Amino acid sequence: MGLLEVYCDASVSPAIMDGLTSSKVTDRFTARIVILVPDKDFCLIESSTSNAVTSKGNPASTQMEILAVTRAKEISAQKGFENYVILTDNLGAFEQSGIPEVRWLESGRIHFASLYLDRIMKRAGYLRQSSRKVINRAKPNRLQEEILRMFQAENLEFKLSDSMLWRKIQMEMEASQTE
Repeated sequence: MGLLEVYCDASVSPAIMDGLTSSKVTDRFTARIVILVPDKDFCLIESSTSNAVTSKGNPASTQMEILAVTRAKEISAQKGFENYVILTDNLGAFEQSGIPEVRWLESGRIHFASLYLDRIMKRAGYLRQSSRKVINRAKPNRLQEEILRMFQAENLEFKLSDSMLWRKIQMEMEASQTE
């Protein structure tokens, strides 16, 4: 049996979603981390404004990536995961975390946590970019409601199989493999 793959990713952004159909950029940065374990049907999303920027006022991206791998290690211990590897696409987190289970995600492999977090963050960007172009928005759907809930969550743990976003990502991946 192979190693259990624990994916983690982080993002630091000044974006906020103040509703299903609106987003804006503020002067306050929020860090978000995602820990995703497909083989255990597990996902955790956390966000915080604490330590989201460096002392120079820049986004603390590497520090948040290190926090993501640290949280992945803590969660793996809490959940009793054995024989696991924590996968990151951030070189700083790989080199500086000091966590032996952390591995650099090889080029060409799908980084599920990064893909998941990217979809959440892109919704906010889409709303900002389209705010002046769209006159009558369609009524928000359940997927958009889920993404808003995830974007705004400070701490959200759930089964991946319950996530519409995860099911959509899986369907898109399956469709791309049959082409």
